Amino acid sequence: MSSKNNSQLWMVPFADLMTCLVILFLALYGLSFQMKKSDYENAIATLQKELGVKAAAKKLEEMKATKQVEEDLKKEIEEGSLGLEVTTSRIKLTFSSPILFDSGSAGLKDSALKVLDPVAASLMKMKNQVVVEGHTDSARMLGHKFASNRELSIMRAFSVINYLVKKGVRPERITAFGYGEFRPAAPNDSDENRLKNRRIEMIIMRQAEIQEEKS
Repeated sequence: MSSKNNSQLWMVPFADLMTCLVILFLALYGLSFQMKKSDYENAIATLQKELGVKAAAKKLEEMKATKQVEEDLKKEIEEGSLGLEVTTSRIKLTFSSPILFDSGSAGLKDSALKVLDPVAASLMKMKNQVVVEGHTDSARMLGHKFASNRELSIMRAFSVINYLVKKGVRPERITAFGYGEFRPAAPNDSDENRLKNRRIEMIIMRQAEIQEEKS
């Protein structure tokens, strides 16, 4: 009988281990709601590195670059001239078109340069691939030199790219797309929503995620 009892003693430390893991996962779950996404990812990557996960070092390096983008563009984000969204696969910057362009125009306004200069400086600190997307509302093009909203959107994306290259960002890192009115951020049913749809989105691809997908 005593031999049988001794053979089950392993269950005691095993139960303790399971309890500790449950507490850890609950703590991480709670942190995911209280912390910014970038800070939460950084905490997870640090934990993974301590546990010997091979990809954790690359993830930490990537998170450092992400944090740098947030710090570099903090002023523009707080002023509302720039939106920032961080996910596991990308960093998305959103510029309202009226900040960058006049109505119906693909030429950058003088005020746009103040917004794009810190973005270019931040991009120069990393090697990530960048996608620039042009978007418009659904209003018809009347009396302008562009045949369609899609044409206007791609030319605006090219204008942004040309300026970034002029500031020193390597051209092979950047790709342009023009979606016109076909990928709206909101329904085109009010002036406020149409303003949301007239935008430039700059997507910085997260290298750590790309490397994991290729491996």
